[in-house]
Order: sequence, then structure tokens, then C-alpha cells
Amino acid sequence: MNKLYKVGIYCRLSVDDASNSAKAKNYIPADESVSIENQRELLSKFAMLNGWVETKTYCDDGYSGGNFQRPGFLEMLEDARNGVINLILVKDLSRLGRDFVEVGRYTDVVFPSLGCRFVSVLDCLDSEGDNTDMLHFRSLMNDYHLRDLSSKIKSVLHSKKASGQFISAYAPYGYRKSAEDKHKLVIDEYAAGIVRRIYDMRLAGMAYGQITATLNREGITSPRVYWSQINGKDGCKATQLWTYATVKTILHNEVYKGTLLMNHTGTRSYKDHTQIDKPEIEWIRHEALHEAIVTAEEWEAVQKINEAASLGSVGRQEPTAKLFTGKLVCADCKTPLSANAETQHRKNGTKKRYVSYFCGTYGKSGRSVCSWHRIYEQTLTQIVIAEIRSQAQAVTVNEAAVVDKLKRKIADYDGQRLANAQQEISKLRRRVQELETMTAKLYEDKYSGAVSESTFMVLTQKNEQERLAKAERLDALLSEVDKAQQKTAAIHNWTAIIRKYLNLQELDRATIDELIDHIEVGERTVVDGQRRQDIKVFYRFVGLVE
Repeated sequence: MNKLYKVGIYCRLSVDDASNSAKAKNYIPADESVSIENQRELLSKFAMLNGWVETKTYCDDGYSGGNFQRPGFLEMLEDARNGVINLILVKDLSRLGRDFVEVGRYTDVVFPSLGCRFVSVLDCLDSEGDNTDMLHFRSLMNDYHLRDLSSKIKSVLHSKKASGQFISAYAPYGYRKSAEDKHKLVIDEYAAGIVRRIYDMRLAGMAYGQITATLNREGITSPRVYWSQINGKDGCKATQLWTYATVKTILHNEVYKGTLLMNHTGTRSYKDHTQIDKPEIEWIRHEALHEAIVTAEEWEAVQKINEAASLGSVGRQEPTAKLFTGKLVCADCKTPLSANAETQHRKNGTKKRYVSYFCGTYGKSGRSVCSWHRIYEQTLTQIVIAEIRSQAQAVTVNEAAVVDKLKRKIADYDGQRLANAQQEISKLRRRVQELETMTAKLYEDKYSGAVSESTFMVLTQKNEQERLAKAERLDALLSEVDKAQQKTAAIHNWTAIIRKYLNLQELDRATIDELIDHIEVGERTVVDGQRRQDIKVFYRFVGLVE
């Protein structure tokens, strides 16, 4: 009996594919030569002619061949891991990708490890055939195409920068792109007024935080939200607040005195898009290229103030990771707490250094949004040690009771429900296997003439509809059971770890990383003359244990 192949059709189209296709050669429109629909139709017919079952189509429209973090591609890999498909079909090798190393890894290692056959139609390449020698050569040529394309694009962009064209996606706050020429900047009067005010406040001696707080208190729309509003975009995800960093960036940007600075950043290579700073010799600077928002004299005066403020911080202790860095969260606004090292001068002339933590939103907004939520590291350490020892004692005294409570709380634990799910899983697996066997038998009957083409199409379609429905239900149940088992295992893992800290005396970073996911810190209040502050410890694996 021939193997039943469940085909996953993969289609990809990037902007570069469309613009550099046959359309550029003036003999056929690009959208007809490489379109998603064209790929899907070709591959669907190919699967049918080979007697394979077309199971699912995956599409990535607008994704580069050098990027393998594509949603359709990742979904296809996940389905291959779960056995939904066992054959990947592409129009040509470049649709899979243009990175020689990555394509080779998938065709030689990943796909075979998943038990997945790979077929490229136009290249006549089949991982189960005898013509795989050409696969790596074609992949290398696709990689060369990607590098060559990257080099040409960089050359064009550099030429535009050298000629003084503004090529960034977004205009700096205070400007907008000209309607006549999108490569030129013109003043946006409303935003420019805010920029001038920011410079005036700085010249008046206000600190970055004070300027930020003023803008937030007056309800001035933040740059991100303002851009969303004037461009008709959904700005709900953009920050509604002015931040310390935004104000500082505006007060250092040469664009506001009419100077355009470009080519000061770039990427490592055509494969690695990590942003890096370029040496100053490669920078491209154009003076008086567009209308200035502030005068050159005002801009220089502000830079002297900025430099003086920067010199004032010379000699301060370099910021280092503190004991709870990255573990503390504001209970009200849910943003991370920032660490602050402070020195207290005592009356006897001695100094005492302390570390405290406070709400990041409160600090970034110039203390205009949220509140301090401040807590000292020494105090928090004592609280956390006591909490850990308490939980360790509870596990030591009656581990079964703790485990049962956690199962009910975080695992939605229901023994009967899981037993029922296991029974249904067994039935679904048998039925899916039966349907696959029936489909394979139908293919044999069609080729032997036992059933007509029309009867074959009706029966296979009916079988496939039922199989997909059963398989979907099976996946849902398997996921439910797997999550329940993982949570139960996590509970036992946590109890085994926490009991080691019954006699904990000192807290270090290794202990925090092993036990704690995060800690919520509430605002300090006074109740009946006593200061109170809610601290909630969320453990790894099990979350909040009450």
C-alpha cells in the first residue's frame, strides 16, 4: 500500500519578489508570475495529479526570504511536528527561503527529523528522490540573489542620503513629510510649537523630568499618539505619556536647527538586522537643509546646559544590577520598578548607602503619573525571606495538602474530567486512523476502476471533512491534557525546590531567580497609625501562593 501523504502547501511573496519579477523585464505582469494565488493553484493541481491529500495551505505575503520568523512558515512547522502534514510542497526553492545556511538546515535536518517529505515543483527537487544534489546549489544561488539585492538597495539608499533626501519612515516630531516631495521635511506648526516650548523650558533651567511632568500635567498629546491621530491610525497601543527619554531626545536632536544627520546607524549584514552605531567618519550631515524650529544659537545654548548636566553626573557610581532588578512590578500600573542607589549623610559625619526601588512610570513621567511605590531593598529582603521560609515550612509539614490546594487553584484539576478526556482521545485516534486507511483504500479503488472519479471525489471529500474535524478535536483535547499534566508536574517541582529553603538566612540573586517569577509592590499607606505596604510574591511554576 502506498504511503498516504498529507500535503502542506507553502506560498510566499515578498515586496522584492513583486518588484523584481518578470514585470521588470516587460513581458509579463509581476503579480501574475509570482502571486500567492498563482502558487496555490499550481501546487494544488500538482498534489492532485500525484494522488496526495491537500491538507492545508500556508501563506506569507510580504515577507523576505531571508527572514524565517514568518507566521505561515512557523505554523507549518508546528503542524508538521504534530503530524497534521507529512509533505511540504513549494513552487520553487526560493519560496522556502533565500538564506543558504538556513534552507540547508531545514531541508537536511529539520524536515527529515519531523518525518516530512519536501518537494519543490519547478526545481524538480524531491527529498525522497535521487536528484537532491542540485538542492544545495540552487539554495546557494538564492542566497547570492538575496545578498546582491541587499547590496543594491543599500547603494540606492546611500545615494539618496548623500543627495540630502529624507528617507526615514517617520518624520521627527515637529515636522511632517512634504506633500509635494516625501523626501523633504516641512514644519508641523502645532508640534513645532511644543518643541519650541520644550527648548524654552530647558533654557529656563528646567530639568528633563520637570519638563516631562509639565507636559503630562497639561495633557499635551505625546508624539506617538499625535502621529497616530494625524495619520488616522489606531493609537491605543502607543504610549499616552511624555517620557524622560522622549524629552531628552528632542533636546539633543540636530534636526531642530535645520541639520539632517543620516547614516549614523546601520545593520551588521544582509542576514543580521541588528542595529549598530557607525563610526563618525561614515555619517552624512546636511546643514540648513530644511526650515529650523529653533535657532542655531538656541540649540547650542541648550547643548551647553545638557553638557553641564551630564558633567554633574561624572563620578557617580556606575549603575549596576541590584538584587531585585527585573523582578519587581508596580501593583497599580504593572510597570517594572526602577532601582535607585542613594547615600544618606548622618549627623556623626558617616555615610550610609541604601538601595530603593520605585515605580518606573512615576519616574519616566517626571513624577506626574502613578505614585512612588517605593520600598527599600533591605526591608524587602526581610519580607521575602520570611515569605519563603513560611512556604517551605507549610510544604514540610503537609506537602499533600499544599499540592492539593495548588492543583485546585492553578491547574483547574479535575480527575474525572481528565479521565474522560483520555477516553475520548483514544476513540478519536482510532477513528482518525480508520479514516486515513479508508482514504488510502479509495485511491486504490479509483486506480483499479472499482469506483468512478465522481464517487471517489465525493467519498474522499466526506472522509477528509470528518478527519479534519476529529483531528481538530483531538488536538484540543491533547493540548488540554498536556497543560494539566505540565501544571501538575510544575507543582511537584516547586514543592521540591521550596522545601530546600526552610532555614534560609540570606537572600542572593541565584535564590531569587530559582524561586521567584515577580513581586508586586503596592503603595505605602497608613492604617490606624501604622504604615502598611502590600507585597505579593509570585513564584515560578505556581504563581501567587496564599
